[in-house]
Amino acid sequence: MNNTIKTACAAALLTMATAALAAPEDTGLYLTASLGQAHTTLDTKNTEHATIITGDSTDKLGYSLGVGYRFNTYVGVEASYVNFGKPSYNLVRGTTGETSRLTVKNEAFVLAAQGYLPLNDAFTLTGKAGVAFVHTKLNRTSDSPDDAYQGKDNQTHPTFGIGALYKLTQAVSLRVNADWYPKITKSNDEATDTNARMLSAGVQYKF
Repeated sequence: MNNTIKTACAAALLTMATAALAAPEDTGLYLTASLGQAHTTLDTKNTEHATIITGDSTDKLGYSLGVGYRFNTYVGVEASYVNFGKPSYNLVRGTTGETSRLTVKNEAFVLAAQGYLPLNDAFTLTGKAGVAFVHTKLNRTSDSPDDAYQGKDNQTHPTFGIGALYKLTQAVSLRVNADWYPKITKSNDEATDTNARMLSAGVQYKF
């Protein structure tokens, strides 16, 4: 009986030791870098002059750089810088026929809670929800002086996303993400909104 108890205790200690050694492989500090396609749409339906979009260039190269910390198997936090490129829109005022071209540059600092769902030793599903601190620069060119302007603004908006990690080594993983940024730019009079999404792929390095 004593030998049986000793064997059981040894097995239990071995199991706990193995779990303790395995946990740090998934937890801790990490860095990320990703490239992808940023798609930014412009909503002008509430504009005073019934502005019409006659053409646009909304799919741009976007990228993100981030740092995160995974507390345990399921929960972590991540801070990142996201650049959405510079989409542009050809506009016509419906009431006057005046034409202009609007270029929007959005970049954001994102702070988000991360969730993890391991499917096996290599593959993990991820999800995030957080806030995006957005800096926007607008440049509108037109033959009409009334339509041309430049401006910038700082706003805070929610963001969320889903993704996956595939572990190549204990330190390096591939990652893919689909992230949404609703109302990433919202004018004070609610006349124009821009909404963005980004599909990206990159690497994650764990220290």
